[in-house]
Amino acid sequence: MSYSTKVKEYFSDIESGKGERVVEEIPVPVWNGIVTVYERFKTENYFASSFPSTCPDNKSICWGFDNKSFEDRVKSEIPNIDIPIARKKERISILDDWKGEAAETVINKYAVLDFLMFCHKHIKKPIKGQYHDFFGHHHLSFQDDPESKKEFIKEINLIFERNGIVFFLNDHGQINRAVPTVFQPLINRVFNTSDTRLNELIEIAYNKFVLPKLEDRIHALEKIWDVFERVKTYYSGDKKASADQLIELVSKDNDAIKEMLKKEATALREIGNNFQIRHFETNKKEITDNKHVDYLFYRMANLLHMFLTALE
Repeated sequence: MSYSTKVKEYFSDIESGKGERVVEEIPVPVWNGIVTVYERFKTENYFASSFPSTCPDNKSICWGFDNKSFEDRVKSEIPNIDIPIARKKERISILDDWKGEAAETVINKYAVLDFLMFCHKHIKKPIKGQYHDFFGHHHLSFQDDPESKKEFIKEINLIFERNGIVFFLNDHGQINRAVPTVFQPLINRVFNTSDTRLNELIEIAYNKFVLPKLEDRIHALEKIWDVFERVKTYYSGDKKASADQLIELVSKDNDAIKEMLKKEATALREIGNNFQIRHFETNKKEITDNKHVDYLFYRMANLLHMFLTALE
């Protein structure tokens, strides 16, 4: 590919440090940046394997990209996306409305994130073959190319990072949420206790927590509370005795710490009972905000990190 994201660190990052990624929406300038990346890959025929324009002399041979079939397929799989895929005018002020100009402030974020996954899925490297003199084009073949996919990921993630967007494309082309730096040691962790199911549950909780949609993250809360209930029976089926033994282990004979951990465990148990985390009766309080999910998940993860590290 003839282009590359060569900038590794901007001066402002060096001088002031990188800001945390907390922006939940996709503003118009970010969308327009995404479109420029998409157009580069489109122009160089990286999507043409799945959406080919075929040679008039031989309908089985590709020579370029069919934009209409691409957009038809995108719209069929991502109904909320706007077609054509194009830059948008940013709504700067109310004057834009008076002028009668179509303008926006934010884009449908889930449609954008789905679109990025769609693009990543269909990237293949075009290989120029025989030159067709009569029609003036090269015939193309294609190969799977991890480097091209990595380049797409890198370009998109740079845009998200520079704008503080909480989302990013992982190495497999899936959308994840960025975890604040201070909490990364809690989340980017694989545990290996003697309880295999316990290890599996914490991994499920962490994997769900970094997904973009609120419903997946609430499911992550349910799973991490399941971990909490299971770890309290690590030593025996007597939950209270087993939990006391666990707290004794991590408090290391510090009575003040022991008392604090007991209070925290009790508080978290009450949260699990009173909110729609493990119970969904009508008298349980619903969680509807991602920031509340963050607070509850990190609070529980912090306590569990102490327990599970001691049990490994």
